[in-house]
Amino acid sequence: MTVITKNIKQMINYSFSYADNVQFKAGSPYPTDARITLKNQLKDDLLVFLGYIFDENSSDIAQQIRFLNENLEIVITEYNFKRFINDRCNNLDLMNYVPRSLQYFVMDDTAPMSRRTGYGTSISKYLVNTFNDVGCNFIAYGGISDREADRLSDYINMMNNYINGFDIYKNTPSGGRLGGMTTYRGFEDNPTRLSGNPQNDSAEDDTPSNVKIQLPPKQETLDQLLAELDSLIGLDTVKKNLTNLINLVKIKAMREKLGLKTPSMSLHLVFSGNPGTGKTTVARLLARIYHQLGVVSKGQMIEVDRAGLVEGYVGQTAQKTAKVCDEAMGGVLFIDEAYTLTNAEGEDFGQEAVDTLLKRMEDNRQDLIVIVAGYTDEMKTFINSNPGLKSRFNKFIEFPDYTGDEMIKIFDLMCVSQDYVMNKEATEYVAAHLQKLAVDHEEHFANAREVRNYFERCVERQATRIVSEPNIDANSLTTFKLPDVEEDI
Repeated sequence: MTVITKNIKQMINYSFSYADNVQFKAGSPYPTDARITLKNQLKDDLLVFLGYIFDENSSDIAQQIRFLNENLEIVITEYNFKRFINDRCNNLDLMNYVPRSLQYFVMDDTAPMSRRTGYGTSISKYLVNTFNDVGCNFIAYGGISDREADRLSDYINMMNNYINGFDIYKNTPSGGRLGGMTTYRGFEDNPTRLSGNPQNDSAEDDTPSNVKIQLPPKQETLDQLLAELDSLIGLDTVKKNLTNLINLVKIKAMREKLGLKTPSMSLHLVFSGNPGTGKTTVARLLARIYHQLGVVSKGQMIEVDRAGLVEGYVGQTAQKTAKVCDEAMGGVLFIDEAYTLTNAEGEDFGQEAVDTLLKRMEDNRQDLIVIVAGYTDEMKTFINSNPGLKSRFNKFIEFPDYTGDEMIKIFDLMCVSQDYVMNKEATEYVAAHLQKLAVDHEEHFANAREVRNYFERCVERQATRIVSEPNIDANSLTTFKLPDVEEDI
């Protein structure tokens, strides 16, 4: 009936290829001595999930019942489904409910002989992706409501959080998340290096210094990209907002395939927040996700600032902005510190760039996505300065400052990536220092950039300390001690 049918069948087939004839001791609401097969447990878990996200006020329930019966291989009526929701779903404590089928697959993933699905991911992650796709298809029948979107996002986040509590990736070939992909927000300088894709650092050597081009890897899947998004440190609200947006895009495509009406939606975004909070990193990732979803045809991201759009003479700015838009066709145009286009005093050509940009966004709305970024207050002023901007940019995503714990994780990852370790005194000092830095900082705190600068100072101090030692060994070269990490007060 829909594109998800094959996915569900594959998931069920995988469940039996991993554990033929597996039976569970059934939990509530079944009798205490009841047993249930893995296949039926999976069906039950999916039905609870769909009942939880179901919104009777925003649904075509007749079509949804048909979807359930055809794809879950069950026989259920509208009356029985509503009764099931009332008995099993309405009072669901999501924080204490983990699908039993997911618990089984996590156990199998953490076993010494854990196997992969053949799609570059674990069976547990494949299950979560299946739940997400099934949910998107299910709520596509009818106008999606905020309640449905939030519940779908919350449920999938709960499943991912459960998985993340286990070391299910230890058996991947490179020892990292989904093929060695280790990513953390704030390192915008060269995220492709961190992700293991050095061939994508730039598109052409003659690209102007104020215009950067990022091309998507030749081979990657949507599941891998979503896992990369999930692997970013912190950013919980950002991830939730983007997950909701991605699900809306999926549902729009599904409704189009079913011949249902599809409301117009703007995918242009405003990323706001302090420097070093991951805005550029997430924008690059989102360009690749949009490409996999078919929103844009190529998936490249063009990064510019004011200097990449504005010239000093009449007419030149329009030409320069149009050329940048041409480069961005089929992908994402990312404009950093976009508020500088309109906040200059006196005669300025920034408004000419804005006018050209708005026209291109309208003329090429089917294959050009624009993301503007900058400080929160300045971006609000920028968007409100022009009715055209306000009508096209109606989605704001706020990137919060790092917490102390997140900054410590970033510092630890830097140490790991550069072959450094800390002794006990250094570890305690770094933790206390970064916790204090997260609380006591200036208004426009540099976040990950500040952590990186601190790390580099530690490297310099360590080098100065050991350079004159008579016997320098591997331990000396790789260990931070207290004098190396101490900052001048």
